[in-house]
Amino acid sequence: MSSADRKPSPDDVPPIQQAIVNQEARLEQHEKLLQNLIESNRAIFDQVSKLTSQVTSLSPQQPGAAPIPDQAPPSGHANVPLAMAMREPSAPAPERYDGEPGSCQAFLTQVGLVFELQPLSYPTDRARICYLIGLLKGSARAWGTTVWENQSPVCQTYQAFTLEMKKIFDHPVRGREAGDRLTIIRQGSRSVAEFAIEFRILAAECGWNDQALQRVFYRGLQDSLKDELARRDPSPDLDHLISLAIQIDNRIRERRREHSLQPHPPVSTQSEPVNLRSSLSDPEPMQIGRARLTPEERGRRHAANVCLYCGHAGHYIAGCPARPAKGRAPQ
Repeated sequence: MSSADRKPSPDDVPPIQQAIVNQEARLEQHEKLLQNLIESNRAIFDQVSKLTSQVTSLSPQQPGAAPIPDQAPPSGHANVPLAMAMREPSAPAPERYDGEPGSCQAFLTQVGLVFELQPLSYPTDRARICYLIGLLKGSARAWGTTVWENQSPVCQTYQAFTLEMKKIFDHPVRGREAGDRLTIIRQGSRSVAEFAIEFRILAAECGWNDQALQRVFYRGLQDSLKDELARRDPSPDLDHLISLAIQIDNRIRERRREHSLQPHPPVSTQSEPVNLRSSLSDPEPMQIGRARLTPEERGRRHAANVCLYCGHAGHYIAGCPARPAKGRAPQ
């Protein structure tokens, strides 16, 4: 079996799904941080506008009056800008980074957003490096701790530290490797929506054209979905194909749930009334020209209370006029 036809084992699926969930959570954190930054900037702008209005409304200083000398600030305090007197917006701490190659850049982006929202809390490069190392775990923490304890030159600036960190840990799946992954991933037991997320992430890195991506995506679907798509017109692009496959998959899964919830008819344990006289004395209704009744047909005639021989009502098999005379009971 070629590598293109090999299906991933169940052990390969959970890490991929977990990585997708982590990416979604990080994107949500990014959105929250950006929203906090926008609100903080709006508050600063409002306060500056108010202060400007107050200053312009003051009466001009009368001529001849001696200017008031600047008072020396208290000992230990420098001229504090207005922004320092304001409270910095809160920022949730990013998830701890364990050295996973595919999520290094996302982690550094989250840390950078914290510094953007709280520049006064982390004013120096070394303060930022300390904060970043505190968010590391696993192999990444072992590397960061060693570099810091040895006072490596990369600890002099935050930029140098992050560049060195990227050299070691930032190795996402890209280019040819992403293309190779695309050819072997399969939907498996996942929904099409889950499969499409992983597919789009790899597709964005491999640089293939739309037609090639459509063929590879179709190949990775379950056979039942391929059969449904084969009855439809070809999709104009990958987005349409993925959307259509998700719709079909959702309908199939919904129908399966409906079937699983349908109650099964109870099995009756009560015996149906039968003509004891005919059952005991009459032979099985299979004379010349007539075939033996199937169990289903025999049950149906019992339930309808009709003749087992001819299927008509009003008499039983013992007195059936359609039976040969020698097998009919005397009238």
